[in-house]
Amino acid sequence: MTLSMIIFFKIMAKMKRSIASILVVLMSVLCVWSYADASGKDDHDNTIHKTRDKILSYFQQSGGEVSGISNDIVEIMIENDVRVKKGMRYSVFRKGDPFYHPVTNELLGHAENFIGKIEVAGGIQSDGSHLASIISGDVETGDKLRISSSKIKLAFFQDRKSDWAISEIFFDSLKNAGRFEVLELYTSSYEPDTLSKIARENGAEVVLMFSTPMHGKKRFLNVRLYWAQDVEMFLEIEEIVSQNVVMFQPGEELISAPLAHMEPWGSYKIQDGRLVAIGDVDNNGANEIVISDGNNIRIYGLKEELQELWFIKGKAGENHLSLDIIDLNSNGTPEIFVTVLTGVDVISDKINDSKSISTQGSGRLSSYVIEYDTSGGYRKIKEGMPYFFRVSDNTLLLQKFVSGKIFSGPVYEGEWKDGNYQPAKLLKLPSGVNIYGFTFVDWQNTGKIQLITYDDDGYLYLYDKNGEFLWKSKDSYGKFELSFAKKTYSIVHTDAKWSVRGRLVAVRTARGQEVFVVNKVPFVSRLPGLGAAGAEVYSLWWDGGMMDEKMVLDEVSGSVTDYWLEGGNLFLVARGNMMSFVKNMASGELTKGSMLYYYNFGGK
Repeated sequence: MTLSMIIFFKIMAKMKRSIASILVVLMSVLCVWSYADASGKDDHDNTIHKTRDKILSYFQQSGGEVSGISNDIVEIMIENDVRVKKGMRYSVFRKGDPFYHPVTNELLGHAENFIGKIEVAGGIQSDGSHLASIISGDVETGDKLRISSSKIKLAFFQDRKSDWAISEIFFDSLKNAGRFEVLELYTSSYEPDTLSKIARENGAEVVLMFSTPMHGKKRFLNVRLYWAQDVEMFLEIEEIVSQNVVMFQPGEELISAPLAHMEPWGSYKIQDGRLVAIGDVDNNGANEIVISDGNNIRIYGLKEELQELWFIKGKAGENHLSLDIIDLNSNGTPEIFVTVLTGVDVISDKINDSKSISTQGSGRLSSYVIEYDTSGGYRKIKEGMPYFFRVSDNTLLLQKFVSGKIFSGPVYEGEWKDGNYQPAKLLKLPSGVNIYGFTFVDWQNTGKIQLITYDDDGYLYLYDKNGEFLWKSKDSYGKFELSFAKKTYSIVHTDAKWSVRGRLVAVRTARGQEVFVVNKVPFVSRLPGLGAAGAEVYSLWWDGGMMDEKMVLDEVSGSVTDYWLEGGNLFLVARGNMMSFVKNMASGELTKGSMLYYYNFGGK
């Protein structure tokens, strides 16, 4: 039975939903099956559950007795035909003082005193006994042995480069087995001594280190288990989980960084996230990470780990469309610009990671600006502004909202004047270009400025400085998460639609400027309507006649909803993909969660 089938039957056994919901799950699982077949996966799909079962086999509830000791070698007899394995550890107890009934004085039993620990050192002997070594305590013949039925505290650590989808399934599989109290812990060092020290501080008995390394073009699941008490590794499992993974070709470069270093520096689970912006918003000399879930804003600090510093709760009915940071009022503290749409209906598509916004009602923009104040923290310094915001090339752009027409107004460069944010210079943009999803670029540092932009379907267009068309991408880079829809009186086109197009960022490189593009990869390429399995990041460079497309990152897990590039640092926010959605539906949770990925192009 494949992993996909296991997920399906787990869902069907637990779900008590409508026929429509079941049909959605069937489509999702068929999608997973198709993907597995297309990827050439075989019986290795069951690797995660086999790995879990191997781990569980070291913690079978059992008991026994010390039958003899010779030169610190302990001979033990284990009851109930338990399959004893080298590395298993038993707690040692000794018969203690008797205890009696307080009224009748009848002997009820004897207390048990904990003596120490022993570890199985070898296989079964001819008389059915096993040999063991003393880990701690003054063990004697006749002492009792036990692996209790109580939950065992296990400290779970994960390599920050691990595949998120595989990690989620493995973690939940281990937790749901019911044998462990799993503590999800974090550290920047993966040294066994460090892991064990953190585990002991948290009262854990066992350390588990999880990773998904690449060997050649194959991805493996690797699990190492240590006893926290003395940092001894007693089990390591490495099994293949996927094959034919596309790897980077040696020698390719971007921003003078070898692509061998393009694994993420950090992968952080966040409560929810759709939009991201980076800047020193509290003026403390270090950048903060600002994340919006579409209604609320969380501000994080990132040193060794991600730490939430501030929470700004959104008002009911607010829908955040964009998030940007720039110090436009030049007071030394960058402002947070939040584009907010209110008074509209929002339909969220859980499968496709998208939202459709109906503008039939009295929708309006009520955007605001947040700034940090040393005495009161983060506060709104401007509210109710009727503008879409976007920061491009260190410039704030403004575009007014017209209900029913959406991005029909002109786009201006913004300025801070007379205590207000105001439109200043008018930008001359080609027809169909709006405030979102475009950037100016000087491909060869010659002063020849061109404009590259998305359309609402995710195709890229290139124009010269006079607005003349030069190039269109052969394929779409994926649909956008937010879109507007308005009923029309046309018989042919009953709906007018607009999208909040994704970021395009021009970066300076040795050959001029290149443009970063995020490509959303459909979960099944031949069924693109079922959402994104992951994302790829490309660098584009125009030589005057042809667009050079170079892959920068491959296999970014989840559906990337926004990103921020500053210097050599790239941050991406990704929502869980189809695998996460199908799995979470089994427990009635209709969200996929989010991840923040951090890449550094300067190399580790």
